[in-house]
Amino acid sequence: MNRNYDNFLNLTMDTRIRECRDGWYAFEDTVFYGEKGGALADRGTINGREVLELRWEGDTLWHRVEGELSDPVRLEVDRLTRWNNTAVQSAFHMLDGYYGRLGLRIVAIGVHPENQWYELDTKELPPGHLEEVQSFLDRQILDDFPVELSYVKGADYPDPKYQGYDEVRIVKFADVDTQPCGTPHVSRTGQILSFTVLGSERSGRGTKIYTAVGPAAEARLRGDHAVLRRLVELSDTGIPDLPDKLAGLLASSKALKKENEALRRELCGYQAEGLLASGDRLVSCAARDAGELRAMSQAVLAKAQRGVVLMAELDGGVSFAAISPEGRGRAWMDGLKGALEVSGGGSPKIVSGKSPAGPEEFRRAAEGLEI
Repeated sequence: MNRNYDNFLNLTMDTRIRECRDGWYAFEDTVFYGEKGGALADRGTINGREVLELRWEGDTLWHRVEGELSDPVRLEVDRLTRWNNTAVQSAFHMLDGYYGRLGLRIVAIGVHPENQWYELDTKELPPGHLEEVQSFLDRQILDDFPVELSYVKGADYPDPKYQGYDEVRIVKFADVDTQPCGTPHVSRTGQILSFTVLGSERSGRGTKIYTAVGPAAEARLRGDHAVLRRLVELSDTGIPDLPDKLAGLLASSKALKKENEALRRELCGYQAEGLLASGDRLVSCAARDAGELRAMSQAVLAKAQRGVVLMAELDGGVSFAAISPEGRGRAWMDGLKGALEVSGGGSPKIVSGKSPAGPEEFRRAAEGLEI
């Protein structure tokens, strides 16, 4: 057990290289923490070079940087990253104890500074629960009580899964929570700085509760406020009126979408009449994409008295829609597949698809088939 982690603000160290393997370095000692035990990995520098990766092999932490290192080695852990990782880890420890007393269990956590959450094993939370959680963590932070660390021999620890370790570190948050853990923790609960419940939603296993903890809360507030200010500028309104303004804009957008759809169907109807006016069974149309061709085929079906095939040059080949009021669309498609490389399908009255063939080759194959 690396006792350098007992003080989470122990961030610098001078040491020497113990071993180098394929660009990875193990040192005689380290203050870096690699991702493990629900805590994210530290960031920082080694001899001024950014640490790119950290990985554990047993109790040995391997470090990777760009380029080669030589003794002496100076380790410097990024303070903000360590504080973020430690604050959320410590807060969730206390939540373990809080929920244990309620007969509930935290089944998963998210500790990334931009996405902090924990998941409970129940879909039914009592009214006012989130407010109670907020009040509970507020009290722990304001009381600023010390976090106690102690060590016992692994063989003496009652849980069999820890008995293979030489020693086990016990982390105690007063009478709130006590459990074994090797990750960095705050020395006093006030060092968590901030804990805010943002909201909750039901999940596959229960309920996910979103939070902002430690220095991450400040970054989250700044980021969300910047988004809010941008929305205010775009909507030309004040923050209190923003919800109503956005609701009005969304309602207007929905109404315009319905109006545009009605106009599009009307336009397709006029275009369909123009395409059918020639009396040809195979008609070229100026569709810009497959969606427009599909809309056109539906308009043609509403007006056609006999079978007709629409074709358009799209994506280096031919896209088509075969319209058959008599319900021969699929039979026509089967015939076309016997003459050309074709993909697609549909209903008896409309089949659509595409072919890599050129327009003339497609036209020759299609004209020989009865629709």
